Amino acid sequence: MPLFHTTLFSNDFPGDAFDSAGAAWSFEKSSGVYVGNAIHERSFELFKERGHAPTISHGMSQDELPFFDMEVLIRARGLSQAMQAFNLLVSSVAVLDGSITFCPEPFSIEPWEVGATSHTKSHMSMIGLLDACKLANRVSRTRSLTYALHKLVLSYQSSSPHMMDLHPGQSPRLFGIHTDSIYHVYLANAITLAYSAIEELGLEIRASQNNPSKMPDGTWNPVVKADLEARLQRSGIDISSTTIWTLRGPKTRIENIRPPPSAGKPSWSRGSVRDVNIQLIDALALASWLRSGITTHRFTNTARSLTVYDAHNVQSLARFLIMEKFGFWPARAKGVGCEKSP
Repeated sequence: MPLFHTTLFSNDFPGDAFDSAGAAWSFEKSSGVYVGNAIHERSFELFKERGHAPTISHGMSQDELPFFDMEVLIRARGLSQAMQAFNLLVSSVAVLDGSITFCPEPFSIEPWEVGATSHTKSHMSMIGLLDACKLANRVSRTRSLTYALHKLVLSYQSSSPHMMDLHPGQSPRLFGIHTDSIYHVYLANAITLAYSAIEELGLEIRASQNNPSKMPDGTWNPVVKADLEARLQRSGIDISSTTIWTLRGPKTRIENIRPPPSAGKPSWSRGSVRDVNIQLIDALALASWLRSGITTHRFTNTARSLTVYDAHNVQSLARFLIMEKFGFWPARAKGVGCEKSP
């Protein structure tokens, strides 16, 4: 099968060769490790191939060999399969990063066969690309899982503040309530798509008017709770996990209507940073309420209270469930997210 360029270069230590198979393709990368004079010769060859100098990385000690970033290639039957692989790889990068800040735009790059004339000068070198290849391949065999990743990334395109704007230790930016209705639409879309990603995982709240999620006294309906916990456990999710529910600045109308059920505060919670821990199943219930009661149908005045934090909370929940299901949490977790209860 032919090989296709991606213009995405891996800077993952230690630069060894890589090969990982998906449903209808494989991602491949040559080793970037060279020794002696070969490192200088290969550096010049890579410069001629790319039109720019390759990135050279070093290990944590002097005993570890330096290596070049090397392009991840796609081996597939044809361009259509290569494009599917590329799109899923880009979505996997965004999900693992929790942001689209450093991702190519969807459909902005079309893979081309190795040996053909290059039609783009685009290139991007990144750490974590090989993990993204693995995630893309793991979800590629189940259509609903690919939908989950793409829906979450489309959610990020509606609302995706940089992680450092949310980091509680870095003078976090305060995102307030907007009066312009376009923000309400974008934030609602972000929440709806993020919760839809959770549905594609099969981890949504399954309740009805005749079988509600909560009893009259506000406690969980044991039947609905047991069903949800069973599905979480079958997906490899630790049901003892708690999630950080990001709350910043003054309380909004949404928070006053349905306050997050706190399971304690994280160490950084103080002043305008009012973040709380809540149980995973409670977070799913709150996300479900936001989607069904606020964002999906015709807007009420409550939708005008939507903030970036509401979208971020549901997105972070969907991201955690994907990463936990496929074994990337907590190794790749960044910023504020979920944690395991002691």
